[in-house]
Amino acid sequence: MNSFDLFSILTSAVLMVGYYVFLLIEVRRDPTRTIIGVAAARRREWVRSVMTDRRDILAVQTLRNWTMAASFLATTAVLIATGALHFLTTFPDEPALLHALNFLGSVTPAYITVKLFAIIASLLIAFFNYAVAIRYYNHVSIEINVPLSSAAQEETAAVQRLMDRAGLHFAIGMRCFYLAIPLALWLFGALWLLLGSIGLCISLFIMDHVR
Repeated sequence: MNSFDLFSILTSAVLMVGYYVFLLIEVRRDPTRTIIGVAAARRREWVRSVMTDRRDILAVQTLRNWTMAASFLATTAVLIATGALHFLTTFPDEPALLHALNFLGSVTPAYITVKLFAIIASLLIAFFNYAVAIRYYNHVSIEINVPLSSAAQEETAAVQRLMDRAGLHFAIGMRCFYLAIPLALWLFGALWLLLGSIGLCISLFIMDHVR
């Protein structure tokens, strides 16, 4: 690892961590400015509406869509991670294609192994979070259809918390998918890692803000 590799890795890490710290502060300070805060508020309203008005068909259809999306993304994460593992065990000592675009970074085979492990770790974390999200969606599918008792407000709040947790794990899984993009570019050199991290931060800022 040369000095440019170290600079790119540290700069990319600071960019990503700094962006998420900034986003967390915004979510806490002004939730309506971010898609995360708006989505959380809409989920709670959806739960209250379904449980109060007994909109059972809507609940089943919406939860099915969320579960299918999480299942598809979890399957995709595992497939890509498996492909990366296969590549890790079969790539040549001097992969010419990966070195062709590596203008400034190190080209040692052991370094490529580190990059592949980073990609695999990101995808496996994504898979874990999608699996947990599916678990919470299954809990919600039962709880949301239970008839309300005299403690309706507390029961609704409990289901809203389950939905918040499902949404949180789904969002973390999606962020790990996004992180895999600059990590994959890293295979072609540290310069591409840095450019990919900058591009990802800009894209996330645009996607995460509604105003």
